[in-house]
Amino acid sequence: MRLVVLVLILAGGGALAGAVNSSQPDLAWLSVLASVLGMALLAVDRFRIRAVPALAKPKPEPGLVVIRAEPGEERSNAAALADPDAEVLVIDERPRYHVRTCDWVGDRKTMALVLREARELGFTPCAYCAPNATLASEIRRP
Repeated sequence: MRLVVLVLILAGGGALAGAVNSSQPDLAWLSVLASVLGMALLAVDRFRIRAVPALAKPKPEPGLVVIRAEPGEERSNAAALADPDAEVLVIDERPRYHVRTCDWVGDRKTMALVLREARELGFTPCAYCAPNATLASEIRRP
């Protein structure tokens, strides 16, 4: 749909340039027609996109586990300040390590690892619970 609108915009621009260069008002009206048609198609597409998710939203069955998207990687300078002997949680087949209070972990089955070992195994910090910053702040507390 957007490709069609792009083609209409380009055609309208070409028609407008042709109208200016050749002094033919009919080409200017062709430009206006292409622009109006493109706007109409964009409006139809917007309403179609808004209407579909509301109708097609599935309701989870009781007892069904809904898997939320994997959190991103923590972007913090606190990695060097975190205690390498602190305990973190990892989930099998998932790339992130977490602190015990991470809400994203929820009821998933976790394994406890030492932070140093989790890093050596290639796990990266969760952006949701920010384990590096959390562990670094625990060291600074008296």
